[in-house]
Amino acid sequence: MNALDHASIEASRRLVDNGIVLETDSLWGCMYVIQEKEEWYIREDRDDFIRGMPTYPAPSMAEAWRELPIGTTIIKGVNFNTCLKDFNDKHWYDTNPADALIDLLIWVRKEKV
Repeated sequence: MNALDHASIEASRRLVDNGIVLETDSLWGCMYVIQEKEEWYIREDRDDFIRGMPTYPAPSMAEAWRELPIGTTIIKGVNFNTCLKDFNDKHWYDTNPADALIDLLIWVRKEKV
């Protein structure tokens, strides 16, 4: 499974921290290793997670896109300084496209656009 097809653990945490919990096919699971360092991994099989360990939804781009309001449009190549200025100031230019959609979803839900 390609982790870049899904949101990063940081973006997944931002979703949950903002009260947005999506039903997803994949989850981020945690297993603890030496010196209480957390190691996160993404799985589709929910039965393999260790009970009691934290998990976060790991939405794909399609799952994040589905949650955006009807009519949401992304135009490649547009200068976003002329529109969505508040959102653009935060971080639109993310390296992971799923993370960028999640940041847009969080912004839209907060702004209730």
